[in-house]
Amino acid sequence: MDGCLIITGTPGAGKTTVSRLVAEQLPKSARIDGDVMAQLMVNGWASPFDDDGNWNPGPEAKRQLRLRMINACSVADNFTAAGFLPVVDTVVETREELRFLAGRLYARPLMLVVLAPSLEVARYRNANRPRIEQVDYDFSHTARNMRREIGELGWWFDTGELRPEETADRIVAEAGKRAVLDL
Repeated sequence: MDGCLIITGTPGAGKTTVSRLVAEQLPKSARIDGDVMAQLMVNGWASPFDDDGNWNPGPEAKRQLRLRMINACSVADNFTAAGFLPVVDTVVETREELRFLAGRLYARPLMLVVLAPSLEVARYRNANRPRIEQVDYDFSHTARNMRREIGELGWWFDTGELRPEETADRIVAEAGKRAVLDL
């Protein structure tokens, strides 16, 4: 597999586990975690949630979300230049975000895999992971936005009845044919 692989999905879809397993199977790869890019900001972080806990990023939070994408792309490009295949684990909710990533990432082909278990499965997985990893907001709006905005792009992979290892095996075997973006 050549290029750059973006693995996305709602919280609880399995992005972190699956992207790690995929990267472990590839001969020369690097896993870039969008959440790690956020954790680099120590002070001055702007929450994308309003006072009621709803996703509602203000101007500074939007700027910082964009900064996360810029940094993830820069790290991915550095690994690409060194001969590694980057596996980027991040939430891509809108066509605008996907175009932004595509415009900054140099590696080609660019592949997008959307882990798309049912919302019920994603909620169950989210509720049953360690508390520190749980998302405590309703992410049904994220699922709807993703389907509306990028629903016809990449490979939408229903992983609801698969173990993470089975999902990773299929991605390694099929992403080069099913996930290539033509933007």
